[in-house]
Formats: sequence, C-alpha cells, structure tokens
Amino acid sequence: MENKRIHGLAYNWLQISFPHNTLYMRELSAFSATEWLRLQPLVYAYKQLRNDLVLSRYLGEGAEGEEAFLESLSGLKGKNILLVTAFEQPLALHWLLFMAKRHVSGFTFLVFDNSKKADRRAAIKAVCQRHNTPYLALPANASRHVNRHHAMAMTWVYERIVRKIEPGIFGFIDHDLIPIADTNPAAHMVNQDCYGRLNTQPTCWSLWAGFCLFRYSRISRTRLNFMYDFSRQLDTGGRNWETFYRHLDKATLVFPEKALSELTKPDNSETRTAQIIDKAWVHIQGIGYNDNFDRKRAFFTDYFRALGVPPLDLESLDSERADKTLPN
Repeated sequence: MENKRIHGLAYNWLQISFPHNTLYMRELSAFSATEWLRLQPLVYAYKQLRNDLVLSRYLGEGAEGEEAFLESLSGLKGKNILLVTAFEQPLALHWLLFMAKRHVSGFTFLVFDNSKKADRRAAIKAVCQRHNTPYLALPANASRHVNRHHAMAMTWVYERIVRKIEPGIFGFIDHDLIPIADTNPAAHMVNQDCYGRLNTQPTCWSLWAGFCLFRYSRISRTRLNFMYDFSRQLDTGGRNWETFYRHLDKATLVFPEKALSELTKPDNSETRTAQIIDKAWVHIQGIGYNDNFDRKRAFFTDYFRALGVPPLDLESLDSERADKTLPN
C-alpha cells in the first residue's frame, strides 16, 4: 500500500511539473512498478533537466575564430558536409583525412576539436592544416561524462555551425571511423532523410552518433539535441527520438551493414577483428574517451601505411606542452 502511495505521488508530481512529457523521456506510464519503487523516473527527470541546463549554458559559449570560420564556409550552403568530432588523437585523424580524400566523394569534411589537452589541440590543428581541412576548436568542455561530453559538442556544432551553413546533407562521424573503400553516403539518401548505423530498442530507435547523416531541409525547423536518453536505453543522440526519429517509418529506411572482418598486417604477423560499417569504413573503436589507442597504434599504423598513408611525425606538430590541459 505504501509503495502504491509513493508511486502515485511521484507520478502526479512529474505530470504536474512536466505536462505533455516536455522532458522528452520515456512516457511515465511505461515505467514498471519496480522502476517507480526505485524512483527511477525521478532520477531520469532530474538528470535530463541537469543535462539540458548544462547544454544550454554551453551552447551560449562562442569559439575563438568562429565568425571567421563560418565566413570561410559560406560557399557550402546546399552542399554536403561531414563533421568530425576530434578528441585527443591526431594520428587517427591523419589516417581519416588522408583516406577520405581517396575514397569519400560528394562531401566536404570539417573538423571540430573537442580535446581537453592543449598540446593535442595544437597537433590536431596542424593535421588539419596539412590536409587543408577546415578546423575549429570548440569551447572548453568540463564534462567528465563520456556521452555528455560528446553530445554537447555535437549539439553545439549543429546549433552554431550547421544551422548557419544550411547544407544539403550533413553528418557526424567519429574520428576513428576510417574509409577504406570508395563511398558516397548521400547515395543512400535518395529516398530517405537520414542514414546511419542503427541503434534500436524494443519501442524506439536512433542513429549511432559516430555515423549519422541528415537531410537539412527535412529537419531545419527541428531543434536537434544529441544528448542520450537513458530512460529509453538510447545512447548519444537518443533525445532526437521524440523530436525526429519517431516520426519516421523505420521499416521503409535503409541502414548500413555492420560486420566484423579480419584485418591482417602486411607481413601477416598479426590479425585483428575489426568493425566494418557500410562495407567502406573501419571503426578502430575506443581510442579517444577510453584511451585504448596504445595497444592498437602499432597494428593500425602498419595497416594504413600498407594502404599508402604516409607516416606522421607527431613531434613536428607543435606538441611540446605534453599533458597540459585547458582551463575549465
């Protein structure tokens, strides 16, 4: 009886405080009795409010050189762009940008640096200059939560850059998603308004934040929010279920294939199982926020060198200030 009373009080408070589900989390009626007993709807509501407040403040912060960056991209209106959220790993970005010029058609790449370390930002900027790729360092992001840190960067780029460029198609890709075969993602969007790796749950779905593309004209009036929605078990970008994805018929959409494939070093000394997306992109996985690059660096350095990617001398990329972090 006491449990039902707690359930009822919490349910009524959320309904009154957030009418019409303005929190955009899972419907209150969809939570089980056990979840209500544990007050999980209240926890999700609190965390979502906190995330929105933190995000709102971050969106108000400008980036150094932002206006000049936008002016230099004025010719991209109506064109297709791919947005790379870089984080701490200049070598992986070097591989991506070199291979993108060889294999990816129909898109201009833009790099947005979400790194915390000043020396990493300097090195990533130098890599972009070497590949003649537009670069913008994002405002310092103090969040220690992996998903929140990434989501804040993506939403900032969408609100402050994409909406001003007004591209044809725009997409976000991870910095460790490297093209290894010819591809044009726009070719999959002739009859649909989004494309990317599917993240699905029993009653909802979203696109993986590391490979997701959208037709701008379809969502130009939508305030995308790339925060996660853990109440629905959706990762980064899951908050867009309520405002965008739920209005689409998933059964009519095409999604890229995801498969595991064996990659072998040129001298056949080592083989690794790697994730291949759309038969064209190899996903190194976990080299930024989880910092698992050291145990993968040698293998992929040899692998990409065999594909013709020139070596990168990190010491030449102005990285003297090792381990110095940006102020919060």
